[in-house]
Amino acid sequence: MAPLQSGSAPLLLGTASLVLVAISPWCPPLEARTMPPPPKTPVTIYQPDGDTCRADHLLKAYQSQLLQFADQPPQVLQRLRQMQLELGEASLKRCANENRISREEADRIWRELQRQPLPGSQPP
Repeated sequence: MAPLQSGSAPLLLGTASLVLVAISPWCPPLEARTMPPPPKTPVTIYQPDGDTCRADHLLKAYQSQLLQFADQPPQVLQRLRQMQLELGEASLKRCANENRISREEADRIWRELQRQPLPGSQPP
């Protein structure tokens, strides 16, 4: 083995320490490291007010919500509609439970919401 020159010893030691870190059993391989999970968003429960529970406001909002997604494929619009119906049903139930509208009015609005056409389609 050739004798080490004085300038090459720090280079070899630096390289050796990198190799030890790379193969060390105490630290996971680089590809196994993951990012920490994002912080949790606080849950906000929607509290409808008197204006929100008015039939005309609910219907207008419902009709206009999907217009901004009119250029999306039919499958996307269908999934958005499904989510919209779920949210609409929950809002109507909350409005009725808080006596902001009658159960009969909530049922009538619910039936009308379900009949709304998707953007770009013909009404049934």
